[in-house]
Amino acid sequence: MERTPLKDFGIDIPALREEIVTTLCDLVRLPSITGNEAEMGRSVAAFCEAAGFNVEIVSAAPDRPNVIATYDTGRPGPKLLLNDHLDIVPPGPLEYWDHPPFDPLVKDGRVYGRGTIDTKSGLTTILYAAREAVAKAPLCGTLTLIFSCDEEVGGALGMQHLGRNGYLDADFALVAEPTSMQVEIATKGRLHLEISAEGKATHAARPWLGHSAIEDMTDVILALRAYADELATRTDPLLGQASVCVGTIAGGTVPNMVPNRCTLGLDRRALPSEDVDAVRAELAALVKRVEAARPGAKFSIAEKVWWPGYKIDADEPIIAETVDAFEMVTGRRPDIKGKDAGTDASWINTLGGIPVVMFSPGSGPDAMNANENVGIDDLVTATAVVTQLVVNILGARP
Repeated sequence: MERTPLKDFGIDIPALREEIVTTLCDLVRLPSITGNEAEMGRSVAAFCEAAGFNVEIVSAAPDRPNVIATYDTGRPGPKLLLNDHLDIVPPGPLEYWDHPPFDPLVKDGRVYGRGTIDTKSGLTTILYAAREAVAKAPLCGTLTLIFSCDEEVGGALGMQHLGRNGYLDADFALVAEPTSMQVEIATKGRLHLEISAEGKATHAARPWLGHSAIEDMTDVILALRAYADELATRTDPLLGQASVCVGTIAGGTVPNMVPNRCTLGLDRRALPSEDVDAVRAELAALVKRVEAARPGAKFSIAEKVWWPGYKIDADEPIIAETVDAFEMVTGRRPDIKGKDAGTDASWINTLGGIPVVMFSPGSGPDAMNANENVGIDDLVTATAVVTQLVVNILGARP
């Protein structure tokens, strides 16, 4: 299919460089940590309304907005969905930052601040791509933008809520999560469990009269090490290996008391080919084996989060469309990769049945670091790529 470059529509994304950077900085100044997305939602909604979109705010809880902006051309054609999330993680200890995390700094061709990578740079690309495409290119079909809350903690109030209430309706989708300018087509699943050990407290001068929950949990940790070695043999060419990680542990009251409680927080990353019920069963069996081997041990397991992974087929048209748009803008083909972290792309695919890719300028491995930053050249280029994708997919047919 013949493609029309942006310049033929009078679209010049590089000329908007200063405005794009200013908008990103304005968004960084909004500390939209999960649970505090309302102001960010209002800002994004105002931008979309000014660009001619019909805006609906869908909230699963007070002040937890999901912004849905729709541009219906009135002509038959495909439905394209662009998504990014409103919330960010906290900045962490401020002593690790060289500058205030919510006071954006433009320096040496980069923008610094919390959220510049994950994922306000991606959000900015969507805003400008959508505005420029609908204003200057003849389009058909429907362009929908969804800016969701709650993504950083699994999206129960965000994309999960939207998906389960009929708001996911598209033929193609792109999620602007940080991909380091690669096109990503798969994610791992995430299972977050809490394993608790129940012991018996007594004075530490007579430990034989009690039962240490921490010592019981030590054997669980040792068993998980062996399990991690086995998981390293389960691999996917795009995503690498399955994994398990002990992320938190808490137990005991004071040093001179035998601990009667210990709780471990566990992160299990599952490949799309792994069945989640089988993963749950593996971990339950591991805990039961430890319990059987330790007289008096008593464990319980609570599931906190299940975030499915996904992987689309290599021949899905959205992949070729994104690759073509990238090549038209940059003159080269992008790498096709997978993402090890969870994103709203999983919910779009599993709840909406929509083929979805991920693409944005931020560096995924640096997303939650102190001094988070994004390159301005990549920000502008990514904006042009997403704009080209919109006009390629929704360009009016003769």
